Amino acid sequence: MGAGAERPPARGLFVRQSSGLVREVSVTNALFFNAAAFMGTGVGWYPAFYSLAFVPIGVAGFTTYGWAAIIVGAAGVFLALIFASLTTVMPRSGGDYVFTSRFIPRIGPFLGWLESFTLVFASLAIVAFEVPVVLRTLQISGRIVGIGTGIDFFERANGWYAEDGVITGWPGFLASLVVLALIFWVCVQPTRRFHRIVTALAAIAVGSAVLIFVSGSLLIDGRAFARNLPRFADGVTVEQLRRAAIDNGVLGRGVQIFNSLFPFVMAVVLLNYIGYQYSAYIAGEVRGNITRGILIAVLGALVIAVLTNSVFVDVLSRKLGLDAQLGWGVLFWSGDPGTPFGHPNTLPLTATISRPSLWPLWLVASLGGVVSPFVLCPAYVNFISRIALAWSLDRQVPEWFGEVNERLRAPINAIVTALAIVGVLTLLQNFPLLPDSLAPPEGKLNLVATLWFSILMALLTWVMPAVNAIVAPLSRPDLVRGAPWRSWLPVFGAIWLAFTAITYWFAGIDPILDAIRVAVQPGAEETLLGYLNRTGITFTLGIVVLAIVIYVVQAARNRARGIDLSLMYREIPPE
Repeated sequence: MGAGAERPPARGLFVRQSSGLVREVSVTNALFFNAAAFMGTGVGWYPAFYSLAFVPIGVAGFTTYGWAAIIVGAAGVFLALIFASLTTVMPRSGGDYVFTSRFIPRIGPFLGWLESFTLVFASLAIVAFEVPVVLRTLQISGRIVGIGTGIDFFERANGWYAEDGVITGWPGFLASLVVLALIFWVCVQPTRRFHRIVTALAAIAVGSAVLIFVSGSLLIDGRAFARNLPRFADGVTVEQLRRAAIDNGVLGRGVQIFNSLFPFVMAVVLLNYIGYQYSAYIAGEVRGNITRGILIAVLGALVIAVLTNSVFVDVLSRKLGLDAQLGWGVLFWSGDPGTPFGHPNTLPLTATISRPSLWPLWLVASLGGVVSPFVLCPAYVNFISRIALAWSLDRQVPEWFGEVNERLRAPINAIVTALAIVGVLTLLQNFPLLPDSLAPPEGKLNLVATLWFSILMALLTWVMPAVNAIVAPLSRPDLVRGAPWRSWLPVFGAIWLAFTAITYWFAGIDPILDAIRVAVQPGAEETLLGYLNRTGITFTLGIVVLAIVIYVVQAARNRARGIDLSLMYREIPPE
C-alpha cells in the first residue's frame, strides 16, 4: 500500500499509489480473454451479419464479407504490433488511454479521456446487446430440439421469457437480470479464478465453432435445407428468401473492393473484431515477457477472428445457399414479421433444418453459441474496470472507482458501476421508457441502433493507436526508447490510420453528412432529429457531451483540492 493510504490527511496532495493489481494472467489466459472479447454472437450468428450493412454481398472466391474480414485482419496486424510495442514500455492496465494521455502533447489527457470514455460506453452497449443474444440463442437451441423431436414445449421456445414471441417486457427483463447476475458472479471472482473461468468458457465457444465447421462441412446438404425449410418454417421457401435478398438490395454479383459501399462491410467486420486487442488493456496483470505475451494473445485472437469471419462462415453459408442466407438475415435485421422462426439464421439452426436427425449434434454447437455471447460480457466488464482504475489513478474520476478489493485483486466499485449501467440499458431495451422520437418506433432501445451506436463510439478507439504510434517517437522519445520496432512505429501507425480513416469516412462520416443534407431539405421524408435518433447518433453525441462535462467538473474538483497534475502525465502510471 502506498504512503498516501497510510497518512489520510495527505490525500489532498497528489501522491502516486500502487494500482493494487497483481500479475496473474498467463499468455494463454490473455489469448482466450481476447477471443472471449470479440467472439460474442459469432459462433452461430455470423451468417446474419452478411446483411447487417444492407449492401450487396457477392462472391469472388470468398464473399464480400469474407474478403472484408481478410483485409481488416491484414490491417489489424499493424494494430497488434503497435500495442505490443507500446505495452512493452508501458506495461500498465488502461490500454490506449495510458498511451494517448502520455504521448499526445498538451491535449493528451483530454483526448485519452474522451477516447476511453466513448470506448467504455460503446462496450457497455455491446454488453447490453449480448444479454438478449444469450436469451435468444437459448430459445434457438430449444427450437432445434423441437425440430428434432416434435416436443411441443420446445417447439414453443419462442414463448420462453417473452411477450408475443419477443424478448421484452417483464419476462424479458427478469430473464436478463438472471443473465446479469451470472455475469456478476463471474466478474467478482479473484483474478486468477476469473481468468480460468473465462479461458474455459472461451475454449468451449471456440470448440463449438470447430464442431459446427467440421460437422457442417461434411454433413450439411443445401438441397435438403431447401426441401425441409417450408415444413419447419411455416411454409417459407428458399425462393422467398432469395427474393427478399433481391428486394432489399443485399444480393450482389461479384466483389467490388474499391466500391464506396465496401467500407460499410469493413465497419461491420470491425464491430465483430473489436476486443481482439483487449489484453493490452489488462497489461498490468499479464505476467512474463510482456512483448511476447501481448503479441501472441493479440495476433492469436486475430487469426481466430479472420478464420471465423471468412473461411468458417463462407464455407457453411455457401453449402446452405448464400442467397437464402442473405435474405433470411436482411429480414431479421429489418424486423420483418416473416422472418423464419422469428430468429436469425444461426448455423446450428440452419444445419438442423438440413439434417434434422442429427439435432443432438447441432444442439451441442448451439449451446456453445449460448456460451459465446455470455463470456464476452465478463471479459468486457473486466477490461472496463481496468480503464476505470487507470482513470482513478490519474484523478480523471474520483478515487473510489479505482479502489482495488484485496480479495478479488480487482476494482470492485468499477465492476458494480459498469453492470449497473448495463442494467439501466437493459431496462430501456425492455420497457418503452424513452420518447418514441428518441428511440423509434416504440420508445425502446433496439438492437440495430445499439450496434451502429457502438461502431460510431469506437471511432477514437480505432484511430488513436495509429496517432500514438506516429507521434510517440517525436513527442516522448524518452518513453519509447526501448520499444520494439521503434523506428517502424510511424510506418505501422500510418498504415493503420489510412485504413481506419478510409473505413470511417466512407462507412460513417460521409453517409452521415449526406443524410443530414437530405434531412434538412424542405419536404424531406425524415426529419434531421428522426434520422439522428434512429441511427444512434443522438446517443453518441450525448455521450460525448457527458464526457466533456465530467472532464471539466473533475478538473475543477482537482484544482479546488489543490492537486497539481501538470507533471503526472510525464510519468508512466504506477504498477
